[in-house]
Amino acid sequence: MKKSVTMREIGAALGVSTVTISKALSGKDGVSDAVREKIIKTAQQMGYHYVPPAGAQPEKQDEIVGILTPDRFFSATSFYASLYKEVLRQMVEVGMLGMLEIVTAEQEKALTAPVTVAGKRVTSLMLMGQFDPAYVEMIMEAGLPTVLLDFYCDGPDADAIVSDSLSGCYQLTRHLIERGHRDIGFVGSVQGTTSIMERYSGYMRAMLFEGLPMRPEWLIEDRDAELKYLPQFDLPERLPTAFVCENDEIAMRLIAQLEKRGLRVPQDISVTGFDNYIYATLSSPALTTYSVDLGRMAQVAIRRLKSRISDGSEGPLRTIVGGWVVERDSTRDLRADEN
Repeated sequence: MKKSVTMREIGAALGVSTVTISKALSGKDGVSDAVREKIIKTAQQMGYHYVPPAGAQPEKQDEIVGILTPDRFFSATSFYASLYKEVLRQMVEVGMLGMLEIVTAEQEKALTAPVTVAGKRVTSLMLMGQFDPAYVEMIMEAGLPTVLLDFYCDGPDADAIVSDSLSGCYQLTRHLIERGHRDIGFVGSVQGTTSIMERYSGYMRAMLFEGLPMRPEWLIEDRDAELKYLPQFDLPERLPTAFVCENDEIAMRLIAQLEKRGLRVPQDISVTGFDNYIYATLSSPALTTYSVDLGRMAQVAIRRLKSRISDGSEGPLRTIVGGWVVERDSTRDLRADEN
């Protein structure tokens, strides 16, 4: 059976973006009549089944954005639930509507298109969390303006807006080093997501800069092969004086496990989190962490998506949004013991 022609293939033949192809074939504004005619003619010559749009689009309508996220990352108390609410709030202010669709692991593995995309219910897309690059490639075949939020892919040619994970964990590790810690571990499955890998890189950079050892037994996994949180951490008998954790929830759970082992935080061991989300203050003690600027991330993502909609020919960008260290009670200054 002959494979159907995709918008990306038509775009490659003409040297234009898939967004421009999509606008031309769907009858949307933003494409000149001459370019539209050329695209339609080329598409038909290549075997694309072109159906002329039924009537003109309304002169003014809200952009409907499909917000996709993997089910393994989304829950009522997750970081992404909070990020999603912030994105929705800001979208309303600029005349955009967000439509959430949670993608199952089965859909992602089978490369099954989301209902919002397959049913052509949305005009643009925001992918939030961490999807497999093959799934991102498949999604982008729809030719819709697309932005990745809080992750990036090295393969697909897509815009990405991420928090400053590398610098954030570098600063947290430096925070511990400057307070006398030399034995510091890391909790997080490094190959789980691009964010965790960046955070580990920041931790590693700070340790290498000071010439401090990174013992293999102090790199603690927090997720299984399906990226679900492990019920317990596999902690070694000999522990470091501090742990840098890949997020606040993991840090809070680590503290609970350490307490069951008879260890106190921060008296016996210091712990840092990341995100400055709800768990940072629910934890006892409250967490020293890195605050991710959710509002700024949402703002930049929406601005970039609007730019994609108006000018689909522009090349992809990766934007890093900075944050700041928040010092609370989960870390201890060891230098006081030396005086």
